[in-house]
Amino acid sequence: MIVAAGVSTRFGPADKLFADLCGRPVLAWSIAAFAAAASVERVVVVTGEGSLKGVEQVLLSAAGEKPGLVVAGGARRRDSVEAGLRAARSRYVAIHDGARPLVTPELIERCIAAAEGRAGAIAAIPVTDTVKEVRDGMVVGHLERAMLWAAQTPQVVLRQAWLDAAAASDDDETDDAAMLARFGLETAVVTGDPGNLKVTRPLDLELAAAIVRSEGRSSCG
Repeated sequence: MIVAAGVSTRFGPADKLFADLCGRPVLAWSIAAFAAAASVERVVVVTGEGSLKGVEQVLLSAAGEKPGLVVAGGARRRDSVEAGLRAARSRYVAIHDGARPLVTPELIERCIAAAEGRAGAIAAIPVTDTVKEVRDGMVVGHLERAMLWAAQTPQVVLRQAWLDAAAASDDDETDDAAMLARFGLETAVVTGDPGNLKVTRPLDLELAAAIVRSEGRSSCG
């Protein structure tokens, strides 16, 4: 499932998921990666009501012969994820942020494999910067960097476990591992890819294009 229902406030007035990345929309890249992953049965894209037709066109062009479905999301991330999970049919669902266009089929497959027999598995990379806990503009904590990982997507979840955890409280969560943790469920960690960046600002789109060029994925000029 690819979540593409957010509002691109930091990117500017344009919808970043439809922005051009080396000849095709940002969203098309992640759809194509999931369509190429052998373990993925079908691709479900969750988007806003106003983007349904546009996303359907992107899905048709990027998914190839892989079955696909577009569903309307909600006001919050958890509402959109829940809509996608209810539209899905598989026991496990790989949830991905549509703003991470450079995910690879290989990373998707590793996350799916790591989730087997567990509540879930997420992609993450070790933090390389020193991280401080700050309150009211002052440092109040010095976190141990060796214990810190930056979460990415995909995040693979046991579908019913996520839905059960969500039913326990109406609060939102920033990611799916946090949702599962409500029930004390642990998720495995798969080493992600620094190139699996999130397009948040226009500069991120330029970085993504540079990665595409350096890896020979496209003739992007």
